[in-house]
Amino acid sequence: MPLRKFFRFLASTIAALSLGTMGIVSYYSYALPGQYSVFADHSVALDSPGIYTSSSAPEQRVANSLTESHGADVELSLFGMIPIKEAHVTKLVDQKVIPCGTPFGVKMLTNGVMVIGLSDITTKDGVVNPAEEAGIQIGDVITSVNGISVSSNEQIGTIVSESDGEPISVELTRDDVDQTVTLQPAMAYPGSTYKAGIWVRDSSAGIGIITFCLEDGVFGGLGHPICDVDTGAALPLGSGEIVEASINGIKKGYVGEPGELCGTFTNDSSIGIVDYNSDAGIFGELSTPLSPHDAVEVGLKQEVKTGPATIYTTLSGEDPQEYDIEILSVNVNDDSNNKNMVIKVTDPELLAQTGGIVQGMSGSPILQNGKLVGAVTHVFVNDPTKGYGIFAENMLEVAEQLEQS
Repeated sequence: MPLRKFFRFLASTIAALSLGTMGIVSYYSYALPGQYSVFADHSVALDSPGIYTSSSAPEQRVANSLTESHGADVELSLFGMIPIKEAHVTKLVDQKVIPCGTPFGVKMLTNGVMVIGLSDITTKDGVVNPAEEAGIQIGDVITSVNGISVSSNEQIGTIVSESDGEPISVELTRDDVDQTVTLQPAMAYPGSTYKAGIWVRDSSAGIGIITFCLEDGVFGGLGHPICDVDTGAALPLGSGEIVEASINGIKKGYVGEPGELCGTFTNDSSIGIVDYNSDAGIFGELSTPLSPHDAVEVGLKQEVKTGPATIYTTLSGEDPQEYDIEILSVNVNDDSNNKNMVIKVTDPELLAQTGGIVQGMSGSPILQNGKLVGAVTHVFVNDPTKGYGIFAENMLEVAEQLEQS
């Protein structure tokens, strides 16, 4: 081969390899998580061919270099030579969890009251809306009125009716920002009562599924927050308790019409308290165990694979059963806290009874290869056989924060 042709061939080969390498780097930059969790004394299990952590912080030493409250940044590279991206690694306590799938009842009082509606007031001079004119919006959380902490609709009603028409100061929280507005009560006509033109919610009660318990009684459930039915916003937790519950009926789900597990509180006596109402679910402490299952390891998000899995859930009474599902996709870089994987119900018995995933099934633990990898969170309205799941590690992180508090 003439020397000129050889150099042309060599140049084209190098160019092709460079483009191919750039494509691989671009793919892995998107596909690999920007954040990993790792158990103490464990390595970062990347499970991706040709991907290595930086030599300055080899994976065998990453977990040991982390503190309880801080993480470490590591560089992910192709074959240990070509940088791809930087990832943050945090440490979790290496402990087993007890998967549940058990129904529970929750009673929750809000921290303050949530605004769920505004209403016009008819006065002698016409129609006004005091709350709207003050700048109050649906979804706001009112924490105090005239310097008095409020936790119920009745408290606000009393303060407004006794205002004698004088302006009142309303402290509220909106998007985690505290602010104060002035509301001018209006006297309703006919009548002689001052009103604010506002509807609020101060409590919630319902039934869900406990995902897991730790040996010390700390539990995680639902996999998503308890939200207001009107606004869709997470309710600010003031206090809450857990009671025993039983499933006594099923409303089967169909396309466009989600189904529902129907249940009742079987005992009003508290068996635990709720400490957090978070994006990853509700968390607290149980005084009574609610699981017949043995403890298992937690599978971190980098271990979750598409393919067969199972869930524990309860369709009758209080005893959870195991059913087959398939994990269709895993979204390791999704910013969502509780929509990390797409799952599909494949178990004939579960499909026959429920039509797939139904309301009230949230929190049902997902197991794969003998490990707890997640929990059911949402159903697809247009296909009730499918839904979302949250990574178990997202829930475990919150549970461990509760343990350390």
